Amino acid sequence: MVSGIIFDMDGVLIDSERQSNEGWLWAAGQLGVDMPMWLIDSFKGAPAELCCKFFDDYYKGVIDYWEAKELRTQHVYKIRETEGIPVKKGVKDIFEYIRNNGLKCAVATSTRRESAEKTLHEIGVWDYLDAVVYGDEVERGKPEPDIFLRAAKAIGVNPSEAVVVEDSINGIKAGYAADMRVVHIPDTIAIDDDIRKLTYMVCADLNGLIDVVESINKPVINRKNVINAFAEYVRNYDPSDEKIKLKIDHTYRVAGLCQRIAESLGLSEPDVDIAWLLGMLHDIGRFEQIRRFGTFNDVQSVDHAEFGADLLFKEGLIRKFAEGYYEECELARSGNEEAEQIIKNNEHHNKDTGLLELAIRQHNKYRVKEDLTERQRMFCDILRDADKVDIFKVNADIHMEIIYDVTTEELKSGVISKEVLESFYKRETVLKSVRKSAVDHIVGHISLLFELVYKESYRQAKEQGYVYKLLDFKSDVPEVNAEFYNMRKYVDEFLKKI
Repeated sequence: MVSGIIFDMDGVLIDSERQSNEGWLWAAGQLGVDMPMWLIDSFKGAPAELCCKFFDDYYKGVIDYWEAKELRTQHVYKIRETEGIPVKKGVKDIFEYIRNNGLKCAVATSTRRESAEKTLHEIGVWDYLDAVVYGDEVERGKPEPDIFLRAAKAIGVNPSEAVVVEDSINGIKAGYAADMRVVHIPDTIAIDDDIRKLTYMVCADLNGLIDVVESINKPVINRKNVINAFAEYVRNYDPSDEKIKLKIDHTYRVAGLCQRIAESLGLSEPDVDIAWLLGMLHDIGRFEQIRRFGTFNDVQSVDHAEFGADLLFKEGLIRKFAEGYYEECELARSGNEEAEQIIKNNEHHNKDTGLLELAIRQHNKYRVKEDLTERQRMFCDILRDADKVDIFKVNADIHMEIIYDVTTEELKSGVISKEVLESFYKRETVLKSVRKSAVDHIVGHISLLFELVYKESYRQAKEQGYVYKLLDFKSDVPEVNAEFYNMRKYVDEFLKKI
């Protein structure tokens, strides 16, 4: 997602580098020395202090950098008196696009305030800018990231959602170091393959930047296609079957909960879409489980999460739901040149290769795998939280006899196993392996509350109130009713601290 664009000025917004080159060569002539073009190129995008070091290292004190710079500046101003300030192609179009699409923008230039401000006014972009950061406002100039990080903060944009537009090698290095996407607009400096690897894209001019932003901000997931594909898929199953209807409704609610949790975390729009997609796909295995085995009981049939992931990713069902997204993720696994470009240019395809499959396989596990990246764990936790929150509703609203494949007599006459109670009061999810009675399953589902991860998940659980409906279970066994009363008090105290 791109929320803001940060421009360098010289060589990006104005075609100043040719004039600057002429100025340096003229200054060198006045001082009676030769000045190689590679030395002039090293100045571009660099702060004055670093330029001075390059200069002194080369001339060994024979001439003074600041004197040469002043002569260069005087000559550039003389050129501009006759030629004006040449504006780069596409400047007007890109700033109109930024304004019309609600993006933030800034200029981050190594040029000092007085000169830069004058230039930005003269070329007509000042009124479009949300912020300007000048070379004399940061302690460390390019190639350090400070100036771009300061600009992103000034316009209220996260670095991951910012695009840096640069022409110089120092500027590209600075943008990359700031963890921002860097778009290179070639000017007078040719970049080698190593520097090219630091860029997100190379555009001939600023008009190409519009296509870059449009491409990045294009939805990763087409929700309409996913919903249509899901509807088509479940038409293969008996809609009169209560268990099928239950899972259809559950799927849509979990997707909505995934979205709300992701939004509460401040995730980007594409990441919110991925979380929503996980909700839509997580229980795909349930439908075929019902048709083949007639039960939701994984122990008596198949692990529905593993089964669903196999259907999606081994048998290729995923292509019906997210073809474009998944095909590119699959391409990223192949190792060809096109894949490498996808991996490098798209953070979601890069980071999410295998993410969908991982999260779906992990959503019903007692504990998620330990060797996960922070991002992988986050999406696993989002899905697991959303699933747990809606399980409270399912168990409260649907006849438990249907869910647990038991009779009413078994529910009402059962007692709570010692191991189940011990897990509950340890605030642990109750393992299915220790559940012996039908009523154990109710306690086990209530215990899911203790291992929710996100505040929004707890907020939803409290707001919906289904946990308390489960705690209102009425047994024919007085001791069981007494224990449910105690568990309710325990849950009350627990939730007060959240």
